[in-house]
Amino acid sequence: MKKQLSFIAGILFMFASSTLYAQNNSSTIKALANSIRSHKNIEVSFTYQIVGDPNIPEDVKEGKAYFQNEAYKVILEDQENISDGKTLWQYLIDDEEVMVSDAFEEDNPLSILDELEKDSSGITPVTDNKGDLQKIELAMDDGVRLILNVNEMKYDQDLKKGFFTFDEKAHPNVEIIDMR
Repeated sequence: MKKQLSFIAGILFMFASSTLYAQNNSSTIKALANSIRSHKNIEVSFTYQIVGDPNIPEDVKEGKAYFQNEAYKVILEDQENISDGKTLWQYLIDDEEVMVSDAFEEDNPLSILDELEKDSSGITPVTDNKGDLQKIELAMDDGVRLILNVNEMKYDQDLKKGFFTFDEKAHPNVEIIDMR
């Protein structure tokens, strides 16, 4: 699930531009990567669906993601992944536990975006008749598809200090499992 969430985070970066023309995926991704890097931070409200995996029901779920340099926070229905670039907190909400580990570069959404710039095969932007991006689909090796739809984007917000860390005081009953 950790890799799946990292993929979700990486793909979300592709929504940084409100208009996208589905010509050459690799040049499109490069243009979006440059746009993303030009902002102080990005907030994305989205829905996502995993299609084609017999172990996962095909329901649509909501989420929110924040990105700022190497730091990110991805909030899903049952899990939050928070990283300040050095530490990764995986908060499993229903289990009331947080797994703490070192953040690795390959888990960073910007690193994933860099990989997508090199190889954009399997990524399909879907646009309306005006060329505005409606959704993006990612085909995985096993025939499973990840479909993401953006509901709202916000840029360059003032985020509180500590926003990209897990607040233990706000969750006093959560078990902390330090795996470093």
